[in-house]
Formats: sequence, C-alpha cells, structure tokens
Amino acid sequence: MSDNYIDKLNEEQAAAEAKRKAEKIKAIRASLHADEPQETTPVQAQTAEEAIFAAEESFAAKFERVRRNKLASQNRADETPTEAPTPIVEAHEEEAVQTENVTEMAEIPEETVVFDETAVTVKETPAESSAPVQTSEDVTPAAEVQPQEHVQAQPRTTLNPMRKPREAWANTPHTEPRMHKDTKKKKKKKKPKTLGQKIRGLFPEKGDKPLEIVRKFVFLGSLVAIVVCGYMVGDYYLDLWRSRMEYSNIDDIYRTYTPIITSVEEETNLDDKYYDLLPGAKKLLDINSETIGYMTIPTIDGNPIVALPVVQAKDNSKYLNLNFKGEDSRAGALFLDWRNNFDIVENHRLVEKNSDNLIVYGHNMADESMFGALKYYRRYPNYYESHPIIEFNSNYEQYTYKIFSFFLLDAEDDTDTEYDCWNTLNFDDEDEFYDFVNEAKRRTLRTNNVDVKYGDPILTISTCNTDVIGNDRGRLILMARRVRPGEDLYEGTKDSKENTNIKWPNVYYDQHPNEKYDPTQFVPYGP
Repeated sequence: MSDNYIDKLNEEQAAAEAKRKAEKIKAIRASLHADEPQETTPVQAQTAEEAIFAAEESFAAKFERVRRNKLASQNRADETPTEAPTPIVEAHEEEAVQTENVTEMAEIPEETVVFDETAVTVKETPAESSAPVQTSEDVTPAAEVQPQEHVQAQPRTTLNPMRKPREAWANTPHTEPRMHKDTKKKKKKKKPKTLGQKIRGLFPEKGDKPLEIVRKFVFLGSLVAIVVCGYMVGDYYLDLWRSRMEYSNIDDIYRTYTPIITSVEEETNLDDKYYDLLPGAKKLLDINSETIGYMTIPTIDGNPIVALPVVQAKDNSKYLNLNFKGEDSRAGALFLDWRNNFDIVENHRLVEKNSDNLIVYGHNMADESMFGALKYYRRYPNYYESHPIIEFNSNYEQYTYKIFSFFLLDAEDDTDTEYDCWNTLNFDDEDEFYDFVNEAKRRTLRTNNVDVKYGDPILTISTCNTDVIGNDRGRLILMARRVRPGEDLYEGTKDSKENTNIKWPNVYYDQHPNEKYDPTQFVPYGP
C-alpha cells in the first residue's frame, strides 16, 4: 500500500468526519434557536455563537498541528532507507496509523460552553481541516439543551485544556507529569530522633522562641543543680562509709587485745604505780603515734554506739577533717583537748598529773558514726538508761565513767547563762568543783541518782547539735564522773526522770518566752 494512497484515504476520512460533526453542531444551534426564542436575548445568542465558533477554530488549529506532525514524521521515515515491507507488515502499519489517529482524537479536550445558566458540552470540531485523522468517537453533547425552567443551573467551570481521558493517562509513561490530577501532599512520617538529636534539643537552638529558650535554661540549671547536689550527697555518704569501714577494722584490732572491763579494781599508790602499754594501744600507736587512748560507749544489751580511738594533737583543729590514719575525711577523728594531760608516762612512771576534767571532741555525723548517735540521749527518754557508761582507756590504763548529766549549750553565749565547760580543765578547790558539776546538773535533760563528790575525775564529751539552738552554735554535752573502785557500774543510773526545771541558755528563752528557770527547786551536789 503506497504512501499516497494512505494520505488520500486519511484526508477523505477526515473530511467526512469534519462534515458530519459540522452538521451536528448546526443541528444543536438550530435547536437552541427553536426551543428558547422567547428567553434568549440577542446578546446571549451572540455569546453562544461566538463560543461555538471559537471552539471550532481551536479544534481546527489542533487538527492542523496533528496533520503537520504526522507529515513531518512520515518525511523523516521516507528519508531513512528501509527494506521493502511485506504486504502483511503494510496492513499492520495501516492499522497502527488508524490507531494513532484514534488516540489523537481521544486526546482532544472537552470544553464547556456556558450561557444563560445552561451548560452544553461539545467536542471541539475544526472548521477547516485536511489532516488525515481517523477516530471512532463521535461528538456527543453532555446534556441536551432544555428550557430554563426544566434545567437546573450548573456552575460555571473552566476545564484544563491539557486534560486527557483516563485511558490515555493510564498508558502515559510515569515521566510525563499528570497535570489533570490534583496531587495532595502527603505528610511525611517523622523519623525517630537519635540520642544525639535528643540531647542537642535540650539546649537552646536557632529559631527557638524566647520563652522556649528561658524554659531550656531553667531546665538545664535545675539539671545541673540536681547533678551537683546528687554528687555531693553521694560523695558525703561514700566518705562516711569508708570511714566506718576503717574504724571498724581498727576496733577489731583493739578489741582483740583489750576487752571491755566490767569492774573497777582498787587503785594503788600513783607514785609507786608501774605503767605499761596495753596490748591494743601498741597496735594503735603503730598506726598513729598521736594516739592517747580508746573510747567506748557500750549498750547494756547490744553493740556499743561508740568504739573509736582518741588522738591528741598540738591544736584542736588538726583532726577536724583528718581520720585516725591522717587521711582526709569529713568524719575526722575523736581528739582530746590539746591542753589536757592524760597518763603521760615516761619510763613506766607518770610524769604529769592528769587533768581534773578531760574534754573529748567529735563530729555529729548523719550516719550515726563518730558522736552521731549521742543526739538520741535527748530524743529518746530511755536512751540514757541503756547507755549510761563510758569507757575511756588511756594507752596504759582502763577507766570507766558514769554519766550524771547531758544538756544543750550555746557555744557563743556571753550572757548570764554562759557555761563554757570546755575551758575548765582543773579545779582549785572544792567550791569550784561543786560550782562546776552543779551547773551541769541544773541543765541536764533527765535527772538521775548518780552522786558526784569532790575529787571525782570528770569526763566531758562535746559534739555539735542543732535540735534546739540551731545553726552551728548548738552543742550537746555529756558529762560523767569516774567509777570509784569497787562501785557497781550501773548504780544510780536507773529510774531517770525528765527534768521539768531545766536551765537553758538565753537564746532558748528568746524562742520560748513563757518558760523560766526556777532556782529554788534545784537540789545541788555536795554537803
């Protein structure tokens, strides 16, 4: 089949199709004039005719472009030398050409002509066309034009001239943009943040609002405070735990060689007394040469609440933050006042008379280590009767003391209630002695039947306490006298009673103005 024959056939078919579509358009136009002559104004009719003619001209222009493209492609194909096709191939080519023409016709967009609130959908028909196009699709109106009272008004719409039928889009490659379809942007799923992104999000970033920046700074400040406080608390209790372990090991060493005494023997003449180191003291002196003794506060039916070595330095500040081994420690160590004399021996003989009042200091620790358990003498009424005895051994002798008073003091008191018991080391006479011990008895939190006589060596224990005085001015004082030879250790410590007439420092009365000390109700020690 020759190319001229195909061109001629296409032209005839296109002309016939154009003629047929023109007749249908004329029929539609005539129907419009025939059905609604009374309601259609000249302006409306003119507008409809102009729309139809515009559609015809647009249709013709598109047919002309299709025809020219076909001719150009055929010319390029003719220029390329190819082998003579067989009759079967020519038949297939003819079918392909016809199919292409049908596809081109299918791609012609629909347009809506709107006038007088009535819509008519038509296919664009070329007014003049000689292009060889073959199609199987007729021009069909979307809706027959009816009178206005029988037809519901349709909204005016403007169709995209590039719109294609759905079948054409189905065969279109994915690379071609689908302009007829409104694509909705899908929300992208947020990827989970990594650990690094989450951490960076805690800090102020570019674009953050002022309130968000303030919130982040407050959060970070709080976090830093929590971390710092947590570290300090953890370090504090870790240091206390280490200290307890160290002192527990030391106590095991000392008690292996020196047991707690249960009775007091008759004293010999001090001038002729031979002093020798206790076995436990030798072990402690090997660790610290400033060791002067060992203190224990036993429990009647349990473990001791204090079991620690006691040291003495040239001042009272050295062992505030050093433990028995000389290492840094918040718990420090128990130490004897540097001014006291306590069994100073040379060549097995006593070279200095012992002080009448021995003063031992220690910290009040939160974990009850050191002197931390002494606060319970004030808090629990029966605590005294379970712990009335203090064993305070020197490096050479074992001594036992019986508590007769425990009270609270203001370390900075300079009024008429001042009682700096830590500054009285010796007594010049009997009156001074009784003045001292009676002042302690006036202040005791619980009364007992322990008697105190002139010549009894006194032991004073001092530690911090904030239960009543507050701040760092409060002191808890335990005062005891040495158990006499042959005396029962617990005689006079039973049946203690609450003291209802306590002499407090003036700072206490400032906080409790309704309370007052009555000196007439006091029963003193002595003759």
